[in-house]
Amino acid sequence: MKILYGTFAFVLLAQVLSGGFTSGPTPLRAAWLDAQPTYDGEVPTGTWQLEFADGKRKSLSVARVKTSPWDSAPVAISGDGLHLAYVRASDLRVVVASFAGGKDFVGPSGEHVRAMWLSEDGKRLLIDHYDERLGDGRRAKDAPDLLVEVGSGRTVSLPVGGELAGFSEDGDEALSRRLLRDNTIQVSAHRPDGTAASWIPPQDVVLADLALSADGTTLVTLDQGRVRLFDLNTGRWPAGGASLDSSAYGLAWRAGVLTVKTGALDAKNRWNVKVMAIDPATGATRKLDGYRLPGRTDDGSLFMAVER
Repeated sequence: MKILYGTFAFVLLAQVLSGGFTSGPTPLRAAWLDAQPTYDGEVPTGTWQLEFADGKRKSLSVARVKTSPWDSAPVAISGDGLHLAYVRASDLRVVVASFAGGKDFVGPSGEHVRAMWLSEDGKRLLIDHYDERLGDGRRAKDAPDLLVEVGSGRTVSLPVGGELAGFSEDGDEALSRRLLRDNTIQVSAHRPDGTAASWIPPQDVVLADLALSADGTTLVTLDQGRVRLFDLNTGRWPAGGASLDSSAYGLAWRAGVLTVKTGALDAKNRWNVKVMAIDPATGATRKLDGYRLPGRTDDGSLFMAVER
């Protein structure tokens, strides 16, 4: 059974652990779309659905659904679950909504947006653009990757030269990576002014997930269940690490805790998610949270999911 957890990247949605918010706004856990199978792929359909930590759901009818016949328009959820970024269908502007109250923030054009990330507290937004717009083949206007300060609207262009990979734990660095000619991955941490704090190539062919700690130098990597530490200052792999199930995904720092998720379909085709804290030095894990999302419907359609 195939679920679109590779093509449509997941953004880890697991800070509000069980009992994490006993009062105040209910955090968002995930957003998902139905996708109808076709002979050459899957087509996203319907309306973005929001799944909250208390199990309630809400339709996000104002959000754009598709950027091409086969690609869903991106959404992003902050680590605390209280902020949501999406592309507004009416005018293709990027909007950041807060579930804690206050006015929505309206940002730059989202016409060519490929992916987005919000910082843990929702105060910063990363926007990754397509080099060429999908659908009609028109070239984008050299749209740079952007770091946006939510609220003030201050925008900084990031000279990434690769692809963005999210924020550091405290949101003070933007992480990016690019593939070198020798098939190793070069990782960069950019400061809020756009300058690169480091360009260090971990000697690895594939790094599925990256998570940068608040110190801006300790990088945690996850690939096929293998968790390792990398020091961006020294360019070395310190001792330690862990071996998890190969299905592990969604490595992220949440409220000072390194978290990872595993998932599996149950008998009713629901996606059962388990959120775990992990000590990257010792490999010790403990369960923090668990929930279910739609997996596959009876007619064979799939669900595209973005998790906090």
